[in-house]
Amino acid sequence: MLSAIPGSGKSTWAKKYQKEHERTYIVASDEIRLEFFGAVNDFRDEKRVWDTFLERINHYAETMDNVTVIADATNLQNKYRRMYAQLTPKFEKHVLVRFDIPYDICLLQNQMRERERIVPADAMARLLAEMEEPDAPTLAYYNEYRVIRNFLSKEALKEQKQKSAQH
Repeated sequence: MLSAIPGSGKSTWAKKYQKEHERTYIVASDEIRLEFFGAVNDFRDEKRVWDTFLERINHYAETMDNVTVIADATNLQNKYRRMYAQLTPKFEKHVLVRFDIPYDICLLQNQMRERERIVPADAMARLLAEMEEPDAPTLAYYNEYRVIRNFLSKEALKEQKQKSAQH
Protein backbone atom coordinates (compact mmCIF):
# COMPACT_ATOMS: atom_id res chain seq x y z
CA MET A 1 0.00 0.00 0.00
CA LEU A 2 1.37 3.36 -1.05
CA SER A 3 0.81 6.42 1.11
CA ALA A 4 1.59 10.04 0.24
CA ILE A 5 0.17 13.27 -1.06
CA PRO A 6 -0.19 13.83 -4.81
CA GLY A 7 3.01 14.71 -6.63
CA SER A 8 5.20 12.62 -4.32
CA GLY A 9 5.96 10.08 -7.04
CA LYS A 10 3.73 7.18 -5.96
CA SER A 11 2.54 6.21 -9.43
CA THR A 12 5.96 6.70 -11.02
CA TRP A 13 7.57 4.58 -8.28
CA ALA A 14 4.88 1.90 -8.70
CA LYS A 15 5.48 1.67 -12.46
CA LYS A 16 9.24 1.44 -11.93
CA TYR A 17 8.78 -1.27 -9.29
CA GLN A 18 6.43 -3.17 -11.62
CA LYS A 19 9.01 -3.13 -14.43
CA GLU A 20 11.67 -4.52 -12.10
CA HIS A 21 9.52 -7.21 -10.41
CA GLU A 22 7.59 -9.94 -12.20
CA ARG A 23 4.00 -10.68 -11.26
CA THR A 24 3.42 -7.16 -9.96
CA TYR A 25 0.11 -5.42 -10.61
CA ILE A 26 -0.99 -1.88 -9.84
CA VAL A 27 -4.49 -0.93 -8.73
CA ALA A 28 -4.78 2.87 -8.85
CA SER A 29 -7.78 4.92 -7.76
CA ASP A 30 -7.00 7.58 -10.38
CA GLU A 31 -7.02 4.99 -13.17
CA ILE A 32 -10.35 3.60 -11.95
CA ARG A 33 -11.85 7.12 -12.09
CA LEU A 34 -10.42 7.54 -15.59
CA GLU A 35 -11.91 4.21 -16.68
CA PHE A 36 -15.37 4.90 -15.21
CA PHE A 37 -15.78 8.63 -15.77
CA GLY A 38 -13.15 9.66 -18.32
CA ALA A 39 -11.20 11.85 -15.88
CA VAL A 40 -8.92 11.20 -12.91
CA ASN A 41 -10.44 14.16 -11.07
CA ASP A 42 -14.10 13.14 -11.44
CA PHE A 43 -15.26 12.35 -7.91
CA ARG A 44 -18.98 11.85 -8.62
CA ASP A 45 -19.16 8.27 -7.33
CA GLU A 46 -16.33 7.65 -4.88
CA LYS A 47 -18.12 4.69 -3.29
CA ARG A 48 -18.00 2.87 -6.64
CA VAL A 49 -14.34 3.82 -7.12
CA TRP A 50 -13.27 2.56 -3.68
CA ASP A 51 -15.39 -0.59 -3.86
CA THR A 52 -13.76 -1.37 -7.22
CA PHE A 53 -10.31 -0.53 -5.83
CA LEU A 54 -10.76 -3.10 -3.06
CA GLU A 55 -12.36 -5.70 -5.37
CA ARG A 56 -9.48 -5.49 -7.83
CA ILE A 57 -6.84 -5.78 -5.13
CA ASN A 58 -8.52 -8.87 -3.70
CA HIS A 59 -9.13 -10.36 -7.15
CA TYR A 60 -5.38 -10.78 -7.65
CA ALA A 61 -4.99 -12.58 -4.32
CA GLU A 62 -7.96 -14.83 -5.06
CA THR A 63 -6.98 -15.77 -8.61
CA MET A 64 -3.17 -15.77 -8.65
CA ASP A 65 -0.32 -17.17 -6.60
CA ASN A 66 2.88 -15.36 -5.72
CA VAL A 67 1.61 -11.96 -6.78
CA THR A 68 2.46 -8.44 -5.65
CA VAL A 69 -0.30 -5.84 -5.83
CA ILE A 70 0.49 -2.17 -5.38
CA ALA A 71 -2.45 -0.17 -4.01
CA ASP A 72 -1.80 3.25 -5.54
CA ALA A 73 -3.81 5.93 -3.74
CA THR A 74 -3.04 8.64 -1.19
CA ASN A 75 -3.99 6.54 1.89
CA LEU A 76 -3.10 9.48 4.12
CA GLN A 77 -4.90 8.47 7.29
CA ASN A 78 -4.28 5.55 9.58
CA LYS A 79 -7.93 4.49 9.55
CA TYR A 80 -7.67 3.80 5.79
CA ARG A 81 -4.31 2.08 6.08
CA ARG A 82 -5.77 -0.24 8.74
CA MET A 83 -9.00 -0.77 6.82
CA TYR A 84 -7.28 -1.91 3.61
CA ALA A 85 -4.93 -4.23 5.50
CA GLN A 86 -7.95 -5.77 7.28
CA LEU A 87 -9.99 -6.08 4.07
CA THR A 88 -7.23 -7.84 2.11
CA PRO A 89 -6.65 -10.92 4.30
CA LYS A 90 -5.68 -13.31 1.50
CA PHE A 91 -2.30 -11.66 1.00
CA GLU A 92 0.55 -13.36 2.83
CA LYS A 93 2.29 -10.06 3.40
CA HIS A 94 1.24 -6.42 3.72
CA VAL A 95 3.80 -3.68 3.10
CA LEU A 96 3.18 0.01 3.79
CA VAL A 97 5.29 2.28 1.59
CA ARG A 98 5.13 5.91 2.70
CA PHE A 99 6.70 8.68 0.63
CA ASP A 100 8.38 11.35 2.74
CA ILE A 101 9.08 13.87 -0.02
CA PRO A 102 9.43 17.61 0.69
CA TYR A 103 6.21 19.50 -0.01
CA ASP A 104 7.91 21.89 -2.46
CA ILE A 105 9.08 18.89 -4.53
CA CYS A 106 5.54 17.46 -4.49
CA LEU A 107 4.18 20.80 -5.69
CA LEU A 108 6.81 20.91 -8.45
CA GLN A 109 6.12 17.35 -9.58
CA ASN A 110 2.37 17.99 -9.43
CA GLN A 111 2.81 20.92 -11.85
CA MET A 112 4.82 18.70 -14.20
CA ARG A 113 1.93 16.30 -14.69
CA GLU A 114 -0.35 16.20 -17.71
CA ARG A 115 -2.80 19.08 -17.32
CA GLU A 116 -5.80 16.86 -16.49
CA ARG A 117 -3.82 15.18 -13.67
CA ILE A 118 -2.70 18.36 -11.87
CA VAL A 119 -4.20 18.61 -8.38
CA PRO A 120 -5.33 22.18 -7.48
CA ALA A 121 -3.17 24.02 -4.91
CA ASP A 122 -5.97 24.21 -2.33
CA ALA A 123 -6.51 20.45 -2.55
CA MET A 124 -2.75 19.86 -2.19
CA ALA A 125 -2.70 21.94 1.01
CA ARG A 126 -5.77 20.12 2.38
CA LEU A 127 -4.26 16.71 1.63
CA LEU A 128 -0.96 17.70 3.28
CA ALA A 129 -2.92 18.66 6.41
CA GLU A 130 -4.68 15.26 6.37
CA MET A 131 -1.41 13.28 6.21
CA GLU A 132 -0.82 11.24 9.37
CA GLU A 133 2.34 9.49 10.45
CA PRO A 134 1.63 5.77 10.78
CA ASP A 135 1.01 4.91 14.42
CA ALA A 136 1.85 1.67 16.23
CA PRO A 137 -1.67 0.18 15.95
CA THR A 138 -1.59 0.78 12.18
CA LEU A 139 1.92 -0.59 11.70
CA ALA A 140 0.84 -3.75 13.56
CA TYR A 141 -1.23 -4.64 10.47
CA TYR A 142 1.85 -4.54 8.23
CA ASN A 143 4.70 -7.02 7.89
CA GLU A 144 6.97 -4.30 6.59
CA TYR A 145 7.12 -0.51 6.61
CA ARG A 146 9.24 1.37 4.09
CA VAL A 147 9.83 5.10 3.85
CA ILE A 148 10.87 6.53 0.48
CA ARG A 149 12.76 9.79 0.95
CA ASN A 150 14.79 10.29 -2.20
CA PHE A 151 12.51 9.36 -5.09
CA LEU A 152 12.17 12.17 -7.63
CA SER A 153 10.99 12.18 -11.21
CA LYS A 154 13.66 12.82 -13.85
CA GLU A 155 12.07 16.21 -14.53
CA ALA A 156 12.15 17.23 -10.86
CA LEU A 157 15.77 16.08 -10.53
CA LYS A 158 16.73 18.18 -13.56
CA GLU A 159 14.90 21.25 -12.22
CA GLN A 160 16.42 20.80 -8.76
CA LYS A 161 19.93 20.61 -10.29
CA GLN A 162 19.24 23.77 -12.31
CA LYS A 163 18.14 25.64 -9.17
CA SER A 164 21.24 24.46 -7.30
CA ALA A 165 23.49 25.62 -10.15
CA GLN A 166 21.88 29.08 -10.09
CA HIS A 167 22.63 29.58 -6.38
